[in-house]
Amino acid sequence: MPVIACPDCGRDVSTLAPHCPHCGRPSPAATAPILPSAAPPPAKEETVWHGSPSWVLLTGRLLGLVFAALILPLVMWFVAGAANDESSRTGLLTVGLIVAIVASLILGVSFVVGLIMLRSTRYTVTNQRVLIEQGLFTKSLNEIDMRLIDDSLFSQSFLHRILGIGHVTIMSSDKNTPVYMLRGIADPRGVREMIRTHSYQASQRQVFTRPT
Repeated sequence: MPVIACPDCGRDVSTLAPHCPHCGRPSPAATAPILPSAAPPPAKEETVWHGSPSWVLLTGRLLGLVFAALILPLVMWFVAGAANDESSRTGLLTVGLIVAIVASLILGVSFVVGLIMLRSTRYTVTNQRVLIEQGLFTKSLNEIDMRLIDDSLFSQSFLHRILGIGHVTIMSSDKNTPVYMLRGIADPRGVREMIRTHSYQASQRQVFTRPT
C-alpha cells in the first residue's frame, strides 16, 4: 500500500487515509485535486498501403488474343488442308486469315484499353481513410472514412489464389460509396486486416488532422 509522510508529524500515512491517524491532519493525498486525464492528440494522417489492380485480371483477354493470333490460323490451316481442291483451300485460308486478323485487332485493343484502365486506378490506404483515384486524362478521387467502415471481406478464385491476388470488399456507412471493391490487389488478406485494424482504431479516436 503506498504511503506518504505527514507534513505535521512526519510519520507515514496511507494515501487512502482521509487524515493522519497520529496527529489528525487531513491527508494531502485525500485533499489533492484529481486532474482530468489529458485527451489524446489528434491522429496525423499517414499512408500505410497503396497499390493498383493487377494486370492478371486481364488473363482472359490475353489468352483470347493468343488464340486469335496463333491457334486460330493453325486450325484454319488444318481445315483448309482437308479441302478437295485448291480454290477451296485458298478460300478457307483467306477467310481464316481475315478472321484471325480482325479478332486479334479487337482483342488486342481490348487488352490495351483494359491495361490502361487498371494502371490508371490507384488505391491508397491511410490510417484515416481509403482513397480511390481513377482516370488517365481526367482524374476522379473518392474516399471512404475509416470511422464509417462497418465491415470488410476478401475473396479469391483458384487462379487468383495461385497468383497471390484477390478482391477486398469494403462495406461502410458512407452515402456516396456504401460498398466498394478493391479489385485484383496483392495480399488481399493482409490488406483486409490492415483496413480492419485502422478502422477500429479510427472509430476510437474520432479526431483527425489532415493535410489541406
